[in-house]
Amino acid sequence: MNLKNIILFTLATLITLTAFTCFKIIISSQREFDLAEEYLAKNKISPAINHYERALQWYLPLSQTPYQAAEKLWQIAENQQAQNQNMAALKTYRILRGAFYSIRSTYTPGEDWIHRCNDKISHLMASQFIDSQATPKTSFTEKKSQYLKLLEAERPPLTMPSIVAIAGFFGWVTSVLLFIFKALSPQGDIKRKPGMVFAATFSFFYMTWVWGLLNT
Repeated sequence: MNLKNIILFTLATLITLTAFTCFKIIISSQREFDLAEEYLAKNKISPAINHYERALQWYLPLSQTPYQAAEKLWQIAENQQAQNQNMAALKTYRILRGAFYSIRSTYTPGEDWIHRCNDKISHLMASQFIDSQATPKTSFTEKKSQYLKLLEAERPPLTMPSIVAIAGFFGWVTSVLLFIFKALSPQGDIKRKPGMVFAATFSFFYMTWVWGLLNT
């Protein structure tokens, strides 16, 4: 197999892997959403929240299911708040906020949802603080403003680790394919020099990929 065919095969493999990954994300998100709906219909709020969170975290740009899950989490939190279940509502707002932060890469999706959650969280935390003080030295408005400022502090996504993770992923996949087609003979023997080269590039890109994932 010549170099041109190897390149074409590698590109086709990467495209296929990307397509299957996107399909997996879409299917998993919908499955988690459907499970959450079943639990919610049975008034099992805690598992419903867990599955809505997972549906949101299986995020793919242009997919609407994660945002539908966000809307459901918001409704649950508002219902909890309306029933004076403030601790439960605070937890649900934080789950919704954290879910969007957990899926950011080179940008942060769901920024409107994050801002809305910040307002609710700061309100509930300020109320909790004021209620815990016999003679509060800070007003509710001042305390809410303090909490909101902390929550709204700019924390941009770490772009470089995300790019490194993507480059590392495609690098180690390509190294495996090149090892198969360039370092293995038709009889299945390993050619020493190309075998060492592609084993080394695989190790490098794999570690790069892991570093990017851990630091994103």
